[in-house]
Amino acid sequence: MLARLARDLPAFIRRTMTLDEAAERVRRRIASREQTFLSLVERAIYGHRPSPYRELLRCAGCELGDFKRLVTGEGIEGALRVLADRGVYVTFDELKGRRPAERGSATFHFTAEQFDSPLVDPHWMVYTGGTGGVPTSVFRSLDLVDDMTPAIALTNSAHDMTRARHIFWVTNPLPPLLSYTILRQPILAWFHPVSPFPRKAWVVAACFQLSGRLAGHSIPMPQFLDLQDADRLARWLARRPRDGRRLVIGTMASAAVRIALAAREAGTDLTDVTFRVQSEPLTPARYEHLVATGARVFVSYSLTEMIDLALSCGTPTAPDDVHFGTDRYALIGRQRPVVEGGPAVDAMLVTTLTVTAPKICLNAETGDYANVQDRACGCVLGQLGLTTHLSEVRSFEKLSGEGVTFVRSGLLAILEEVLPGRFGGSSVDYQLVEEEAPDSSTRLVLRVHPSVGRLDDAELKRALLDELGRGGIVDWHHAELLRRADSITVRREPPLATAAGKVLPFQLHRAQSVGERRPADAFRYPRRHDE
Repeated sequence: MLARLARDLPAFIRRTMTLDEAAERVRRRIASREQTFLSLVERAIYGHRPSPYRELLRCAGCELGDFKRLVTGEGIEGALRVLADRGVYVTFDELKGRRPAERGSATFHFTAEQFDSPLVDPHWMVYTGGTGGVPTSVFRSLDLVDDMTPAIALTNSAHDMTRARHIFWVTNPLPPLLSYTILRQPILAWFHPVSPFPRKAWVVAACFQLSGRLAGHSIPMPQFLDLQDADRLARWLARRPRDGRRLVIGTMASAAVRIALAAREAGTDLTDVTFRVQSEPLTPARYEHLVATGARVFVSYSLTEMIDLALSCGTPTAPDDVHFGTDRYALIGRQRPVVEGGPAVDAMLVTTLTVTAPKICLNAETGDYANVQDRACGCVLGQLGLTTHLSEVRSFEKLSGEGVTFVRSGLLAILEEVLPGRFGGSSVDYQLVEEEAPDSSTRLVLRVHPSVGRLDDAELKRALLDELGRGGIVDWHHAELLRRADSITVRREPPLATAAGKVLPFQLHRAQSVGERRPADAFRYPRRHDE
């Protein structure tokens, strides 16, 4: 892969994409959407024996001819709903290869690698972790970057960012960094929030820097900036020259809030700054912190397996109002309980439509749900036909904070087995709750029943972080982010119950409006968009 990257990257970086070219490519993709999807399914599913979807489609009695007739008659989304009802979908854990897929009396054992696209020649890879499990690899290619750049170019236009300069404060910004490079937008700095930086990543970053230099572009090497040092970045913002060009800071939502709070404390005006936030929900409270500095906010919704699923609307009706990329993906909803017998959500099922997708997804759960609307908004993306909007995107399968994710299935073993075995108590005495702190940061509260007895809170927190960090470099990186941000609090209180009286080991997002503080026993699951 490194040889392929070294061969192809210089020519790629020398390219330039104009706004007119970006718009034309989106139009063509929307016009040929059905044909592109059918070709992808024929080549990457029916024509690829290891594909998990071959087995699911066979179990549903759907051969290639049936599939084509279904899509022609019902349209893509209509066909996907019919298939989902027949069991052709994969849950979040099934996509990761962590749990067998059970459909009626049939059981299928898939691995994460079986979902890799056979049509992609990768240039580098990234890893997605899962608490206590083996990290799974996801390939990246320059063709994928080329495919995602038109939407970025158009969104830049909708948000007055066509002449912007960029700073990244994330571990791996390579796809958007490359997109901005071929859009001729300078990259000023790349900060990473955890040290040490992975050695393989250093090699890839050096390859990017050298290729950029040969093509006449400056691509920076990553520098360490601790999550607790947001004030350093705020001071730099105060000293920078003001030339009328917007400065875009790409980072996690919580890190953006840290920068904004430090800037407000220093009296620094951020009216020419745009925060490009990712990896965590942009809640109303976080949004208010950011815009109070004069800054603008741009949301990118991605998964490691499905990059740039949605980007900010130019005329939003909510802080996190984003256009779903229907030129590259399809979206339907499927009702499912969060846990067996627990509350239900409309899980988002996403399907990839283009040959550059690193994973072939056919009704694949993202682990999230959202408010989904179809409306004409008037911004440039809407005018091109991207009329599906998402807002209030929240996770039901993943704990998220500081831009990291830990899946629920891995957390259960820690909370129900590891901690009770080490500190005492039973599987119902430990519970992890994700809630929003008064400063709008994400706080992870480990609730431990008082009946467990006297405990050393620091030792308990250290044990939880150590367990979260097992499984490989990705899990270690995520746990280290939480450790550096001091995001976990221990409370000696009974675990919370749902409205139905169930006590679950892992609870997500306490429902509260901006400025409202509910008592600790008033926990509710997030409401579905139709409730």
